[in-house]
Amino acid sequence: MAIVKTTTQNNTAPNGSTPNGEAPVAATAVDRTRSVVNQGGTVVRRQPRTPGAVRPSAQRGTISTAPANPRSFLADTRAELQKVVWPTVDDVRSGTIVTIGLLIVFGMYIFGLDFLVDKLFHALGLFPK
Repeated sequence: MAIVKTTTQNNTAPNGSTPNGEAPVAATAVDRTRSVVNQGGTVVRRQPRTPGAVRPSAQRGTISTAPANPRSFLADTRAELQKVVWPTVDDVRSGTIVTIGLLIVFGMYIFGLDFLVDKLFHALGLFPK
């Protein structure tokens, strides 16, 4: 997104110079009919896409292409998987225990709320027996 300064501000000192010592510049009006991105005003046509064309990757600056054959795909996949930092057995075990414990706690909480609401509705006669 482009930011366009549209205000006309006079930054001149009492002696007629600007704070940085340069000569004052006359403010010009901003033409809002022209595109901020396309300053020349010429028609820009979008490039036609061809089937199978690959756009360059914006993050790495390289072109990502499909591997030539399945063997190179499997080799690349194995190389990427070797870079992964896998959790230890103790990390997996502790994460599993925490998950099961939280499931039990929240299950008991929901069961308790359901039980209380059921008894309240029966006591008020809103829910038949």
